[in-house]
This record gives sequence, structure tokens and C-alpha cells, in this order.
Amino acid sequence: MRKFKSPGQAQRFLSAFGPIQGHFHPKQHQLTAHHYREQLRQRFEDWRELACLKRAA
Repeated sequence: MRKFKSPGQAQRFLSAFGPIQGHFHPKQHQLTAHHYREQLRQRFEDWRELACLKRAA
């Protein structure tokens, strides 16, 4: 419960953080380096689009 004031607060954070964390951590041990990098690039691109963020030039 590091830095959380209550178990409820920790649970709320983790319930939102879990799916996001999983999106950016593909199963690297099951992919070649090339496929891992390509998949991660695509996931960040999807995230930028979803979050309406502009890509840094």
C-alpha cells in the first residue's frame, strides 16, 4: 500500500492502471525483437490517437 491512504484508493488506482499497463507490456518472451518493437510502436501510436495527443517532432 505504498503511498496510498486506504485500500480502497489503492484498488481504484489498480483497477484503472491494470489494463493500461497490460497494453504497453506485450508478452516479449513470445515475440522476436522485430515483432516486439513493431507491436510496441503500434500500441503507442494507438494510445496517442486515443488520447488525442500530437506526436512530438
